[in-house]
Amino acid sequence: MSARITWYLANGEEILCAGIMTFMTLLGFGNVVCRYLGYSLAYTEELLVMLMVWLTLLGAAVGFKRRAHLGLSYFRELLPLRFQPTAELCTTGLTVITVGLVVYLCLRYHLPDEIAMRTTTSALDIPIAWYTAAIPVGGAMVMLRAIQACRRSLADLKEES
Repeated sequence: MSARITWYLANGEEILCAGIMTFMTLLGFGNVVCRYLGYSLAYTEELLVMLMVWLTLLGAAVGFKRRAHLGLSYFRELLPLRFQPTAELCTTGLTVITVGLVVYLCLRYHLPDEIAMRTTTSALDIPIAWYTAAIPVGGAMVMLRAIQACRRSLADLKEES
């Protein structure tokens, strides 16, 4: 695999977040300019809300990747060094279980219902399933990045001991 493809895979969330944020900024700015000129792009609110859902879940994955979440590291670091890997594994396990349960429930109940009922937004007629699809996609990225962060933390703890 080429270095460029590897880089894109390693930084996919950041790339998507940057693109979404740029588009949201331009769309919001365009809406402000249009309102100043006496027009309204009210329908853009639906698009901005949908993109915010995607941005939130992908941003959570970025936070795990960078180990930037609060995560109770303060309490883990209070423990003796020999118990810290166990605490790290427990917190990561709880994260993966919780996010996995949310993803499962979304895929099992919520998303199929929205697709079967063909629900759409009122202004743009966008399928609401596009909003909901952020949950399994973002959730999978969160679980992957949480496991990767745990592996890095365990490696760091091993070096310290």
